[in-house]
Amino acid sequence: MIKKFKFRHSIEVGLSFGLTSGVITTVGLMVGVYSGTQSKAAVLASIFTIAISDAMSDALGIHIAEESENVHSQKEIWVATLTTFLSKFVVSSSFVLPLLILDIQKAVIVNILYGIVLITVYNFWVGKKQPSKTLSIILEHLFIAIVVVVVSYWVGTWIKQSF
Repeated sequence: MIKKFKFRHSIEVGLSFGLTSGVITTVGLMVGVYSGTQSKAAVLASIFTIAISDAMSDALGIHIAEESENVHSQKEIWVATLTTFLSKFVVSSSFVLPLLILDIQKAVIVNILYGIVLITVYNFWVGKKQPSKTLSIILEHLFIAIVVVVVSYWVGTWIKQSF
């Protein structure tokens, strides 16, 4: 039974980081690019760029962070690295589908709501480990996600008006 859960920490680190970063980074970038361009092509290109380059960057960051703790085996570090990459890549890429089937404005709204649902559901699961803190964990992380969306929208709008 111990072997079965040997990589649990590594998977949780990678999944937590990849999912959260995937949602917040992708939605923030999508809203900023949309508000600055209203271009479906630009938004799609930015999502695919995030799905690849930022997933690799985050995975490397987790890899180095786990190595720096000097408590994990190389296998555990690589499980965290690959889990981070895959979860970030899959989550970020999942925001493409609404853009392919809806007009840009509706797709952005659907993706914001989808991101909120992902953050809420995942944080509800995380909060079950600390039942007394579940609601505060969800609200804290939703607040951060909403701040990112609002600031990204303002930046995109400012850039559109300034250049």
